[in-house]
Amino acid sequence: MHAPYATKYQWGYLHEALEVDGAHRTELLFTPAIDQDIHAVFLAQIAASDPQALHVVIQDQAGFHLPTNGPRLPQNLRLLPLPPSSPELNPVERFGGLLKARVTNRLYPTLRRLEDHLFAASREWTQPAKVADLIHHWLRDQVNFGVPV
Repeated sequence: MHAPYATKYQWGYLHEALEVDGAHRTELLFTPAIDQDIHAVFLAQIAASDPQALHVVIQDQAGFHLPTNGPRLPQNLRLLPLPPSSPELNPVERFGGLLKARVTNRLYPTLRRLEDHLFAASREWTQPAKVADLIHHWLRDQVNFGVPV
């Protein structure tokens, strides 16, 4: 099987967050770049989704993530950093894998077309019941990791 390819490309980044408890909402943001300023915008989006709630965000320690005690963190948001090199501990990784499976090995003439396809592909997985299912499978898999069946 051959996948289409292009020698010229642009980068696009999808920021994803799943609500583990409560309404099982999804927050998504697509950007053409990634750095701490953009990450701060995404965290503000999460915090604004329910201003009365305390949001705890599980994240890896990527260089573009804000530090856990950073002054730009919203007041109603706390960061829970994961150990290095441990994507299996982050429930949003499974969601990202499902989306990638829907959009890879295709050419998109613009970042906007890629963004549109990503958001269309995410609709199935952003329903609260689907998010809950993703989370519960992740928890079950992590609890049972290494336990003989």
